[in-house]
Amino acid sequence: MKTIRKEGIVLFLVLFMMPAVLWGQKRAVLIPSESNITIEGTSSLHDWEEKVEKFDVVMQLQSPGADIESIGSVRFSARSGAVVSDNSLMTGKTHDALQVEKYPEILFRSTEAVPLEVKGSSFKGSMVGELVLNGVTRKVVIGFSGSFTGDKIIVSGSRTLKMSEYNIKPPTAMLGTLKTGDEVTILFNLKFRIQ
Repeated sequence: MKTIRKEGIVLFLVLFMMPAVLWGQKRAVLIPSESNITIEGTSSLHDWEEKVEKFDVVMQLQSPGADIESIGSVRFSARSGAVVSDNSLMTGKTHDALQVEKYPEILFRSTEAVPLEVKGSSFKGSMVGELVLNGVTRKVVIGFSGSFTGDKIIVSGSRTLKMSEYNIKPPTAMLGTLKTGDEVTILFNLKFRIQ
């Protein structure tokens, strides 16, 4: 009985691990202390910037040989309440606009593998996926570039979007005299350890 149980466990492990071995998948684990996401926008008085304080990114790399050829999948998640400013009034206005109680999560999930244009230790590509923000799901394309150094990978890029496309009412202040622009740019600089 013990022999059958051990053989079953070994068979399960082999079957479970086989796809990763055949496809040469590697997992990239985010290094939060060396990663950042900022949001830049405009207003009737001055430009502004906020950051996403806490977030998670899970990325699978595909490398049939020694080199990484593509990004198999990416999943990003953050609490909408993690978007903050140095100014508490601005943070409050942002949280109201994002309806953090009603829509507590911001999510992105890639919908297809991304072939990489690799040149030496540098690469670039475009990620296609779905962004869920303020209860609205939209298809987005995000351009990025990056580099490999040892067991680390750095991925950077930006994406401009309109708040109105996600039913977000641009925040206002000072009895409506300060109005933020509809367009914002999300910039990311992410560092991962390859496993």
